Amino acid sequence: MSGRKPTRAEQDYRTNRVARLLSNGAVRSEVVQYATKEWGVSVRTADAYLAAAREVLKADFDIDRRSYTAELLSQLASLQKEARKGNQPHVALGCINTAARIAQLLN
Repeated sequence: MSGRKPTRAEQDYRTNRVARLLSNGAVRSEVVQYATKEWGVSVRTADAYLAAAREVLKADFDIDRRSYTAELLSQLASLQKEARKGNQPHVALGCINTAARIAQLLN
């Protein structure tokens, strides 16, 4: 990649890759090391990818509280069904308890 400017698709891929690294717990130094090694970019460019990735992550969670609650409850309901099918009643009960806490039915 040396010497040429990445395409928009490459920039988007890199931004999303950095967002994934951050989601998995990577810190700035790890991201910078990855970007400089894998893509041959400068520290400054790696920092630009970090900033763009943080915006992507913020946008992912910039939803209203009611919508997010509904998504979580839906996911828990699906997990509960799978746990029951798999004869894992303790996991199903965990899903029920977590859903009740999210819905603020339990303390």
